[in-house]
Parts: sequence; C-alpha cells; structure tokens
Amino acid sequence: MYRLQRLARRLPPASQILDVGSGSGEWLAVLQRAGHRVCGVEPDPFYGEFARQRYAVQVETKGILDLARPENSFEVITLFHVLEHLPDPLAALQHFREWLPPGGLLVIEVPNTNSVHQNPAGRFHPAHVIGFTKESLQFAGAAGGWEQLEISLDDYERNLLAVFRKPLADAPPPLLSANPTKPEPLLTTQATVARYYFQLSTYNRFIARMAQFAREWLALRLPGQPLPALDQPNRP
Repeated sequence: MYRLQRLARRLPPASQILDVGSGSGEWLAVLQRAGHRVCGVEPDPFYGEFARQRYAVQVETKGILDLARPENSFEVITLFHVLEHLPDPLAALQHFREWLPPGGLLVIEVPNTNSVHQNPAGRFHPAHVIGFTKESLQFAGAAGGWEQLEISLDDYERNLLAVFRKPLADAPPPLLSANPTKPEPLLTTQATVARYYFQLSTYNRFIARMAQFAREWLALRLPGQPLPALDQPNRP
C-alpha cells in the first residue's frame, strides 16, 4: 500500500497493469482493489499458485521475458526488486518497450547501493547481478530508450523508485558509445558497519517497517478493510 501511495498520482484510473516478478501477489491484489486491471508474470510456480489461490489475481508462471503479448498490451509495467536480478537489464528495458504504447509507463524499484542506511555487510547481495545507484539507473533508462519522469528515494534512502515513459514519438534506443568518457565514481557513501549500527535511523526504520507490515497484513486479510492508499485521488 505504501507503493500505491507513492504512485497514485502517476497511474491513470483503471489502468491495464503488468507486474513483472509478481511474487506472492500482494501488489497485484492492492492494484486490483484500487480498480486497476492487472496481471503478473512470475517464474516461481509456488509463488504463482499462491497468488492465484489467495488473491484471485491473474499470474502466468514463466520466465519474465517469455511472456507472449501483442504489442501495446499494457498501459503500465511495474518491476519491484527485479531488475537487479537480471543478467542483462538493458536488454530487458528495451524489451519492455514493445509491450507499451507511446506514453506508457515503466515503474522500477531497486535497492540503492549508495544508501548509508544499508548494512555494508549486505550491500552486494549474492543474488544481485547489478548494484544500482541513481546515476546508473538513469543511464540504464536512457540507454533503453525511456524518458525519465522521476527517480526518488524512499524515506530511508534504501530503495530507488524510477518512473519512465515510452516516448510519444517512438524511436529506437540510442546506441551506446564505443568510447565512452571515463565515468565519475558511483559509490560515494562512506558506509561502515559501526555507522550503521550506531545511527538511530537504523532502529527507527525497523520499527516503522514492522508497523507498516502489520497494517498492510491486516488490510489485505480482513474483509471490507479499506486500503489507506485509496484515500489518495489519482492525479495527473
């Protein structure tokens, strides 16, 4: 629901939305209850079956790039903590352009490798192929042929949320230079384990997350329980 609160002004009413890597389906359930038409694609058959049975949402169980859809099938595609797991994220970003009409939205959330609120011991997760920063996510979006509408941080700067738009005048993705200029260093935080454990925000964040999880768990499971995010009107 926190995601929907952040994105409510971006999502057109009753959008056709695809969630890539939909997991156990909670995000699809929230979107569906908000009036959107949703489907997901999830490689794990156990997660996919749970989402279908528990939330009655449409989830196809297959590789996320194996979904066969006609051109311009969706208005919005979302990927939450998926892009960093892909061996070729740039190819995926270019692939997703085929599934959206001009003006369609691509919403991506990835961990912020530069966060000072991330335990340094877990900064580079073994399951993450790419560690994204704001700069590298901006570069990937532009190289994939997307217009950037927004790149923002969550309350504790642990995650990056990007909203990209397919250009209204569709054009092929730009070619990357064979001789790019030397980039500036991307990892700029002086994160240490001691700093992580001795800053108050580490413990404030934990308490806030547990409270958020409890609210969302109740809202998704109690019949008739309103979703807090639905009090937010959709705005252009």
